[in-house]
Amino acid sequence: MSFPIRVRLTAWYAVLLAVIVTVLGAFLVLRLRSDLQAAIDRDVRNAAPMVALGYAAEGSEEFIEIAEKVLPRGGSAAQIVDSTGRVLLTYGNRIADSQMVPEDVRAGALRHGPRLVTIGGDDHPYRAMVLGVQRLGNKQVVVVAESEDTVQRSVHRVLVLLLLAGPAALAMTALGGWWLARKALVPVQRMTSQAQDIGIDRLDERIAVPPHANDEIGQLAVTLNAMLDRLERGVDEKHRLIADASHELRTPLAVMRAELDVTLRGDDLSPDAREVLSSAREEIGRMSRTVDNLLTLAEVDEGRLGLLPARVEMREAIEAAARPLRPLAHAKHLRLEVDGQSSAAQADPQRLHQAITNFIENAIKYARPGGHVQATAWSTSREVGVTVSDDGPGIPADACAHIFDRFYRVDGSRGRDNGGSGLGLAICREIAGAHGGRVWVESVEGSGSAFTLALPRT
Repeated sequence: MSFPIRVRLTAWYAVLLAVIVTVLGAFLVLRLRSDLQAAIDRDVRNAAPMVALGYAAEGSEEFIEIAEKVLPRGGSAAQIVDSTGRVLLTYGNRIADSQMVPEDVRAGALRHGPRLVTIGGDDHPYRAMVLGVQRLGNKQVVVVAESEDTVQRSVHRVLVLLLLAGPAALAMTALGGWWLARKALVPVQRMTSQAQDIGIDRLDERIAVPPHANDEIGQLAVTLNAMLDRLERGVDEKHRLIADASHELRTPLAVMRAELDVTLRGDDLSPDAREVLSSAREEIGRMSRTVDNLLTLAEVDEGRLGLLPARVEMREAIEAAARPLRPLAHAKHLRLEVDGQSSAAQADPQRLHQAITNFIENAIKYARPGGHVQATAWSTSREVGVTVSDDGPGIPADACAHIFDRFYRVDGSRGRDNGGSGLGLAICREIAGAHGGRVWVESVEGSGSAFTLALPRT
């Protein structure tokens, strides 16, 4: 699923900020924990030697007095433990009433010097300094500890603030990113809207260039206008080529058709020769109709498309258009069916035949091998028409609005590879419009298409 650029830019802003906030928050939390941990370690390292010296020199009274001075109240503890593990003196938190450090830690402190350890478990951890002391010839151990609860509370408070401020910052960034992206893309939206309004018959129009023509948006507008210049020149040249070639082909085709007509009137032709000449006459007639199609567009471009209206039975017109196309349908193993009610319309027979033929040829071209094409005559109180349906690949929804434009080809199966010129359906639209009628297509991608031509009933 493809999202608009605005949404993608906003999402990238939010994701980038989320990553930055996460990384920065993790760094702050880890740094805060490390700094607070270092401060506690520094306190117990400084306090433990003073408590030990006071106890070694003066005994229990000095132990209590110094501990009160150097240790913070509420979260600290100190104790004197003899070599057997018996607690001799305590100060501060109730944790000091029992042995705070195991025997191996005390023994290590007596043998190897002071040791800094963590005690108390994960719920209420303490950092403790353990060092040996000698009092009246007896080896004892001094343990000075400070609670890490303050560290945990501070870290928890910072985490809560980050969790509250982070989403708020993300929301503000998303809103700001949306606003900035929208503001930056307004010229692009304007150019897109203008470009959508420029059709094959409005190639003289151009896209308005933004005031700042030197930036990327302005260069895009200039590039699109240059492309429209090239398209306009190319279409004009194509129109001239169609008109010139059609006029040049019309005369030799008429001569060939006349010569074949004269030859076919003779009585000395064998049945085989007559069949071959009749087939050639039919193909020349088809070529003439193709040339007439091209001349029709040329006349439309010059504003001089003329009609010779007459009463036309719609079903008979469909049968006449379908008859020469049945061999083509048979070659693709298609069922070409004509049905519907008999109804009459005032129309130019040649132009109507031209349009219906284009519809049926288009349906045969894109129907699935072994499928079917159906041409149905219908009428209402106001209109008379024909609907030609196939079971081909269908047309994407976004292409239906342009399927009757000149030179337009749908990507995929409906393209140049199938032999289409991109003009047949445009001719149908021009013929219908000249009669005061209309054309449209109904299609479901993957389930076939139905093309309809409707003419006024009178």
